[in-house]
Amino acid sequence: MKIHLNGSLVDEADARISVFDRGFLFGDGVYELVRYFDGVGVGIDAHASRLARSLALARIEGFDAGRLDAIAREALAANALVDGVVYLQVTRGAGATRAHVPTAPLAPTVVAIATAAEPLSALRAPQEIAAITAPDMRWKLCEIKTVSLMGNILHLLAADAHGAQEAILHRDGLVGEGAYSNVAAVLDGALVTSPVDDGPPILHGTARLDLLAAAREIGLSVEIRAMTLDELRRADELMITSSRRLVSAVTRLDGAPVGSGRTGGATARLFESMRGAIAATIAAQGTKPATVGA
Repeated sequence: MKIHLNGSLVDEADARISVFDRGFLFGDGVYELVRYFDGVGVGIDAHASRLARSLALARIEGFDAGRLDAIAREALAANALVDGVVYLQVTRGAGATRAHVPTAPLAPTVVAIATAAEPLSALRAPQEIAAITAPDMRWKLCEIKTVSLMGNILHLLAADAHGAQEAILHRDGLVGEGAYSNVAAVLDGALVTSPVDDGPPILHGTARLDLLAAAREIGLSVEIRAMTLDELRRADELMITSSRRLVSAVTRLDGAPVGSGRTGGATARLFESMRGAIAATIAAQGTKPATVGA
């Protein structure tokens, strides 16, 4: 595997960073994950904007978020991929020693890893998953897509122990997001999802934006508002969104079936609309095989 490291493509075995890198020592960094189909990054502009926001909020300087697509496509090309997932991480960099506050400006460490994923044709229906609910024990700045994910991992370990694949988090009785996803529900015929700037903190999800666009496309009413745990548990349909799987149906919650216990009609229609939008983007842009050094 070829890794994009600080502007160069290197073999995986040669991809090394300093033990004094602040991402390693403190989790002092941010990241983005972009899904590519036929060489086209889904929501790439939204991903770049979110990366710029994360960098600004984290006060990490020296990297232009606008380079995200070019770096990602170089990493894909170096690994002979057009369908894949690219993980890009930017840390504050490596200091001369371990210090909580850097004593001098640092050059950020930039890493991009491209891995194979299924083509769009293989995504034929929403994935069905089980989830648990849990009090959100993470920090409040969830809009920063930070590499410090210990809280998320602990929630996912708890979900796994209960035979579930996601944990839906809440604070003060209000639903926020999942440990790795955004959450939406169908309540009384409307799609309900939490706001990004009010209530429990949530990530500004790019797939969440695609879901809202799909709801408008199919004529489904949308309510962006705080949702209570009681509403979540009586939802007709429950779903999560993520860059990897578009939208997935949560068919069991805390061991009980959600609705009929199968993918609901609205979830299926939203999935088809989101999938159709990606196919249309690919058709409009054409396959974009990257070239190393482009």
